[in-house]
Amino acid sequence: MYSNNYLAFLHYFHVDRDYFECHEVLEDEWKKHPDPDRLSPYVILIQTAVALYHERRGNEKGAKILFHRILNRLRTRSFQLHQLGIDEQRLKADLQEHFAKVGTGPFVDYDLPLIDKQLLARCKHHAKGEWGRESPLNEDELVHKHLLRTRKT
Repeated sequence: MYSNNYLAFLHYFHVDRDYFECHEVLEDEWKKHPDPDRLSPYVILIQTAVALYHERRGNEKGAKILFHRILNRLRTRSFQLHQLGIDEQRLKADLQEHFAKVGTGPFVDYDLPLIDKQLLARCKHHAKGEWGRESPLNEDELVHKHLLRTRKT
């Protein structure tokens, strides 16, 4: 029912907390389905991961810009996130609350509001007890991945 890229996204998002890799795997999925108007639910999830990536590495300005963009998009249209097992209304409320706190304290990870109980059980099973762990903020390879990665030619 869910693509392998989406399942990988959920693992990177909730277990590895590798928001950079979240963007990479879900962008691959998004590109499989042409979407010139960016109405795909994948766009919201990609932007959420990127906003968290910026916030975690201390780029508050970049994070706020993205959270603002996401919230505007969620206010003006539906992205059918329920098709991916996500409660869209709760996501919107959660992101508004999270956005208001950017820069007011230490970084706090966010867990997507999954409403598909079978999906959540499957993800937790594959996570082997690591589902929802906190970001390892001392791992530069994770926190600053875009600066440290080697580009494929």
